[in-house]
Amino acid sequence: MRQKRRCENMKTISIVNLKGGVGKTVTAVNLAAILATEYNARVLLIDADHQGNASRFYRIPAEPGTLADLFEGMCLCYSDLVQHTIYRGLDVIPADMSLAALDLDGSLPDDVQGGTPRDRALRVLTDLRDAVIEDDAYDYLIIDCPPAFSVASISAVAASSDIVIPVKPGAFEIDGMAELLRQIDGIRRVNGAVQVGVLLTMWHNADVVRQGEDWLRANCPVPVFQTRIRRTDKVDESTFAREPVCQWSPTSAAARDYRAWVREYLGGGTDGAQG
Repeated sequence: MRQKRRCENMKTISIVNLKGGVGKTVTAVNLAAILATEYNARVLLIDADHQGNASRFYRIPAEPGTLADLFEGMCLCYSDLVQHTIYRGLDVIPADMSLAALDLDGSLPDDVQGGTPRDRALRVLTDLRDAVIEDDAYDYLIIDCPPAFSVASISAVAASSDIVIPVKPGAFEIDGMAELLRQIDGIRRVNGAVQVGVLLTMWHNADVVRQGEDWLRANCPVPVFQTRIRRTDKVDESTFAREPVCQWSPTSAAARDYRAWVREYLGGGTDGAQG
């Protein structure tokens, strides 16, 4: 039996991008799986996207409750929402479309709405993080955020020690990342300790992709991980199979790249990214 690898301090990692289709959920579910299965870490994957793709990936139903119950005050303890996956050490708090209703006026109860709008956005996942630390329940919280600055995603960013931004090196994706970084700068006024790193995804050997990568590495105001995730059909296959790509196709390019990226991340968090 392998010795359990304990982390000195729990990390809360939000996977964020306002642009969809950049490999955000794929990155979240594979990061969670690698940490749990290859590093013996205790991992809680929090699905903060109302589409619930991370929940469905791990075959987690929306019953008996979802993350929205914490925001709505219907559940007071995060552990009541935790569901186990087939992978030892990897648990999930699921999401469904009820999260989308949180962004409508009057959808949050009075006890959550107390204080400033910023307070409302910050409190829930920060409290969840603090409770997990008090319980010594997990080594990593990984939060899969929606492609929008919703109540849930703002709460996630505020609670995070690290933010990973998956970026497909293209013009629209780069523009979206610039907007995201402007908004993260605002969050940093509340959470000044957060570290941000960019992860290049869906990389392939083409002139336009290499030019996009070169531009990002030269101009990005936050660190860019040296590791890049190559495009491969094995990722799509693994998503259909609902199995992490490192399990579905261990020798595929994306599986090897995700392992290399996790090694790079563990070597120094988002501080280990290279510009």
